[in-house]
Amino acid sequence: MHSSNDQNSNTDRHTVAQAAPREDDTFKPRLIVVSGVMLGFQLELGTALIVVGRASECGLSLPHPSVSRHHCRIWREGDTYVIEDLGSTNQTYLNGKPVTRAELRDGDQISVGSNAIKYFIGASMEATYHNELIDLAIYDGLTGFFNRRHFRGLLDEYMEKLKTSAPVSVLIMDLDHFKLVNDRHGHLAGDQVLTSVAQLIRENAPAGAPIGRLGGEEFAMALRGMALDAAVALAERVRIAVAAQPIQTRDVTLPVTISIGVAQVDAEVTASADLLRRADEQLYRAKQEGRNRVCVAD
Repeated sequence: MHSSNDQNSNTDRHTVAQAAPREDDTFKPRLIVVSGVMLGFQLELGTALIVVGRASECGLSLPHPSVSRHHCRIWREGDTYVIEDLGSTNQTYLNGKPVTRAELRDGDQISVGSNAIKYFIGASMEATYHNELIDLAIYDGLTGFFNRRHFRGLLDEYMEKLKTSAPVSVLIMDLDHFKLVNDRHGHLAGDQVLTSVAQLIRENAPAGAPIGRLGGEEFAMALRGMALDAAVALAERVRIAVAAQPIQTRDVTLPVTISIGVAQVDAEVTASADLLRRADEQLYRAKQEGRNRVCVAD
C-alpha cells in the first residue's frame, strides 16, 4: 500500500484503431476489422505476406475459438492483393461465399470465423463510414478512452496470450468524492473534471497501454510485460499527478484525488473477470483506508 503522504499524448484512441483518413492523406490498402474481438483494428498492407489466424505470431491475430491457428493468408501480386484459405476448420468467406483463393477488390468483406474484416484500397466513403461506426462502438465519447465492453475484450485478448507473453496487470482507478462535484457544481463541471483527469492518466500511461472508462468516474488500465512493482509505481505516479493538479472548471478550481487498486495475474487468477475483481477489491480497500492512495493485492 502506498499512502498519500509519501501517450498517448494526443489520445489513446490510436492504440488499436487509427483515425479516419483525411482527404489529403495517402490512404494505403488496408484491412479493417469491423466485427469481432479486434473490432477497430487496422492493418496497412504492403509487400509482406500477412497470415490471419488465432496464433499470436500471425500478422493479424484474432484470438477466438472459431478461428484456426493459421486461417488464411493475404499477399500482393502485381497491383492487386490475393487471399487464400489455409485449410481452416470453418473456411474463409469472401462476401458471404466460401473461398479457396481469390483476388481482393475494394470494399470486399472477409469472414474469418466470427470476425468480419473489410478490405479497402482507398479512402472511400464506405471506409470513412466504417471508421465512424467503429468510433461509436468502441470509444467513450467524453474521455476518448475505450468503453467498458471494448476494454474487456482487449483484456480478454491479453489473457489469451498469457502463455506467450509476460504477466498482465490491471489498474482500476476511481475519483474520490466525485458525486459531490456533480451535486455542488453541476454535471458540466463534473465532465470537465473527468476529461482533465483522463488527460493526466493518458500522459502517465505507457505507450500502447489500453485504457478504458468502466463507467462514471471509474477507469482501468491494462499492462502487459510489466513487473508488479513497476505497475504499482506507475499507479503511484498517476495518483500524484492527479493530486498535484487542481482542475480549473468554468466557475471554480477543484482539488481532485484518485484511489487506485492494482492486481496482477498469478496461479489463482487466470481469467480477466478474476483479475478485475481482485483489482476492484484493492480499490475498495484504498477507499476504506482513507482514499488518495494505491493498494495492491499481496
